[in-house]
Amino acid sequence: MASPLRQKINAAISRIQVLLADTQLALTGDREFGVEQVRALSASIQEMAPVMTRAAELRTLEPELATQLDRYKSQLRELQTTLNQINLMLLTKRGQMQSHRGQLEAVSQWAGALQQTR
Repeated sequence: MASPLRQKINAAISRIQVLLADTQLALTGDREFGVEQVRALSASIQEMAPVMTRAAELRTLEPELATQLDRYKSQLRELQTTLNQINLMLLTKRGQMQSHRGQLEAVSQWAGALQQTR
């Protein structure tokens, strides 16, 4: 029977795996990525923070947890890479939106000037 700690780690791994898949889908435009996703990721990571703080100790006390801890760490590394890609995507979109806003302002000024000449 699995220990409560092992169950907690496995549950966190499962949640992160699902959230990571959703985050990767956001990169392809198949999902939205917003505040909800950030909160879900944050909650899962915060829940595991006390466990990961004690990871070295736990590896010594319960060596059978090492595989799960390594898997969780690996998922966090993959998540970090994906979040960096999401950040770049959002920065690019922001730049595009600023460019479009500038174009709309120019058209608005042109339309205003046109109305004044009539």
